[in-house]
Order: sequence, then structure tokens, then C-alpha cells
Amino acid sequence: MNLIQTGALAAWVAIAAPAAGLAAQPVRDPVHAVETGLRPAVEIVGQPPVRWTMQERMAFYHVPAVSIAVIRDGKVAWAKAWGVLQAGSPERADPETMFSVGSVSKVGAATVTLRLVDAGKLDLDRDVREDLVRWRLPETALSQGRPVTLRQILSHTAGFTVSGFPDFQPGQPLPSEIDTLEGRAPSVVGPVTFAWSPGASAHYSGGGVTVEQVIVEDRTGMTFAQAAKTWLLDPLRLTRSTYEQPLPETWRNVAKAHGPDGRPRALPRGWESMPETAASGLWSTPTEYARLVIALIQSYQGKSGALLSQGLARQMMTPVGPSQVGLGPFLDGHGLTRRFSHTGSNDSYKAYFEGDLATGDGVVIFTNSASAGPIREEVRRAVAAAEGWDVTGVAKVPPFRLSAAEMDELAGSYRVTGDRGVLGGRMSIEGPPEAFGVMVENGRLWAQTVGRGTKEELVPEGPTQFVSTADSARRFEFVRGVDGRIDSLILRVDDAALSLARAR
Repeated sequence: MNLIQTGALAAWVAIAAPAAGLAAQPVRDPVHAVETGLRPAVEIVGQPPVRWTMQERMAFYHVPAVSIAVIRDGKVAWAKAWGVLQAGSPERADPETMFSVGSVSKVGAATVTLRLVDAGKLDLDRDVREDLVRWRLPETALSQGRPVTLRQILSHTAGFTVSGFPDFQPGQPLPSEIDTLEGRAPSVVGPVTFAWSPGASAHYSGGGVTVEQVIVEDRTGMTFAQAAKTWLLDPLRLTRSTYEQPLPETWRNVAKAHGPDGRPRALPRGWESMPETAASGLWSTPTEYARLVIALIQSYQGKSGALLSQGLARQMMTPVGPSQVGLGPFLDGHGLTRRFSHTGSNDSYKAYFEGDLATGDGVVIFTNSASAGPIREEVRRAVAAAEGWDVTGVAKVPPFRLSAAEMDELAGSYRVTGDRGVLGGRMSIEGPPEAFGVMVENGRLWAQTVGRGTKEELVPEGPTQFVSTADSARRFEFVRGVDGRIDSLILRVDDAALSLARAR
């Protein structure tokens, strides 16, 4: 359920694929171009580009359903769903099918909070101790004498613990939000407390968003699901979206949960519960969530009758140092490529959205499998190409071959040591990886972050320079020491670099 998943959509410096730029004309049939144009993050010059169909990649990753909505110039241009609600069932997914969206919920929750700020019911910079009624902050030496604010909580700079939460199966007792904050049964995570000084550093915290949830509930006198309906869903007329947990079985046309092998989970109901409602409890469709993305773009641009005031929307889309997060969404790009985005990863669902603040373009991608993380990126790249976005997230590299001996020389363990580490650039809220394993398998070079994520293939750009097929922003450069042997690895992601020493 953590926002940042290593590999595809989560480098340690920037989340998600590169930004869409100023839109060119889309292809004549963008739907067909997308469903036949899924692609890796790397293309080798002079070789035929690799393309997959949607059905091929859904089968490869064991994903029963994929549903997307494409935003063009501030409007939903088209939407389509592929696959079935549950593996083995004839019920087809369609654009009205509801999905669990994981941490994509947080941007919706942030919008609820900001609408309450616009209404004068909350203050971004007031100490939240003044707003909490049912729960008190667990004061420690790190927090005493320091204000804790909603601005910090929304940007993951408040210093709270608990990055994410596991889902609950049908029939399991569900913790209240106070149980979750206290870390008491039936909650299965530790208490939400301070591991860092408020405002001093950035660390992703679903626990902090649960504090935000309690503040909203205490100030409105509503459950979060009721507050979201009043302040977000009803104003946008989102009738196929809800923060209710567990999702009532009266809802129909719901994408069911599936494990990494593509088999149904959470039976007999078919989906889990996510009682940390604001952090990961939203159910929605891509088309409806796209309307939220459009509403935030319109607010940022100062359109008449927008959901948020322009000043507050612009604050939402400004990073709160020292993170890359604004008031809810992740931010990257600049000028014509400025965009906001978020991933979602509940136990059996993977989601993603992005919106371009200058062009009004974007995409929403929802899936219903634990193994669907990589397909989100492949679909995003296909959409970027079909829509004519300037940046598609695909790196073009020269053809280069390494001998088996050259690859074997690079294999090994690489770790950050006391005299190495960050060379430049800003850290992500997850922090940089501490170690990598580099290995040769089937004549190819692979890297794997120790303790995180799956393996990523490294495609050579030269004898010691490589780009990841999972994310074209990630580049690996092996360095020789004064003795001529490979002694370190530099990982570069956009403007940041990390140096890791080779274990001997």
C-alpha cells in the first residue's frame, strides 16, 4: 500500500515517468495506438522497436483488467477498459468499473482538506494540536516545542512513521482510525509517532495522512467518507466513487482483487478493506478520477467556478522543502512540462495518474492485480506516444554489446559506505537505496535494490554505462579504481547521483 514502489514508477529521486510536454496532434486512432503500442523504457537505435499489445502484457503480468482515461486539453478525450472483473468470469470490465486506487486516494483526501481550508474551517499552518480532539500527538524529544502543521502532513515533512498499511480480508475485524494511530489491535502496524523532527526532512507517511483524516473528522463532525462526499465527490458529481470502507456489496461493476499469479483473492466477496480511509480507501473509475485531475488543473489556471481558489491550488502544486511533494501530489518538470502525479499500490490493485498543469493533458490508469506495477508504465508510455506528448519516457541508446567477461567483471554487491553517498540532487522522501546487487543472467546484466523491488535489466550505452529498462531516468555507471578494477557504481536519476562502493 506504500506510495513509492521501487522499480518501474519509483526511482529514489523522482516518482513516475517523465512529464508530458506541449502536446502535438494525437494519432488518428489513439485508442488502437495505445492497445497495440505498449513499449519498454529503452529503444536501441537501428533495431526494430519492441511493441506489445495490451492483451499480451496483461497475460504476461497476470492482470485481469486495465482501465484508463486520457485527458486532452482539459477534457476527457477517451476512456476504455480491457479484460474481466474477475479471472474466470465472463463479466467484462468497462469504463464504469470501479477500482481500489491505493495511495492515489491521498490526492483526493488532500483536496478535501484544502477545500476546508478555503472555507476557513482548517488552517494549513496552525499547529494541529489545536484541531485534534479524539487523539493527541505522541510527544517525543523530536516534536516537543515544534509545531506540526497540515502543510507538513500533506507534504510528508511532519516526521511521522508508518509509510503504509496492509489490507484486511473479508471477515477480519477492522481497526478504527484511533486504533491505527495508537497501533493497537486489530491494527497490524505499529503506532504512528515521530521518527524525525517536524519540518526537518521528508519521509513518506500514510500514518501522517491518517492524522489528517482524524483532523478532518474532528473538525467536520463527519466520518471521512461523509466529508469526502460533501466536499469533493458531490461537488464534482462523482457518482461511481466512494471512500466507504469496506466497500458495500451493494455497489456493482467492481473490479475484483487478484494476487501476483492472477488468481482471485479476498473471496468470497472479492476485495479487501482499507480502513485507513484517507490514505488508501478510495474506490473510483478512471473517468471520474480524471474529472478530479481536470478540476485541479482548472483551479491552478484560475478558471471561473473552479474547485479550489487559485492561490491555494498553486500552493498545492508547489514543493514543500525538503520534499518533491506539494500539498498532496508529487511534482516534476518545469514550464510546459510541469506536472503532478501519484501512484497507488494496495495489496491487489495498482493505480497511477498524472496531469500536465500547462497543457491540461493527462492520464489515469487503474488495474486489479498485485503484479500490475510494470504495466502501468508501459501503458503510460503508449499513451504519451499516441497523444503526441513531447516526452514519452523512452530512452534511445546506441547499439552496444558486451562480452560475457565484461559483464562478469561488473557483477557484484555495491553498498553506500561512510565515505560515499549522495553526490548531488535532492533525495526523495523514501531515501536512496543503501545497496545494489548486480548479476548476469541469460547473457544480460541485471540490478536489484537490496530489500526493495524486483530486478531491472540494464541495457548498455557503452562498456560501463547502462540505462534501466524499467525507468529511462535511471542510469548506472560503473567506475574503475586506480588499480584498474571496478570499485564503485554511480546511480544517476535526473539531477541526482548516488555513489556505492563495491564489496570486496
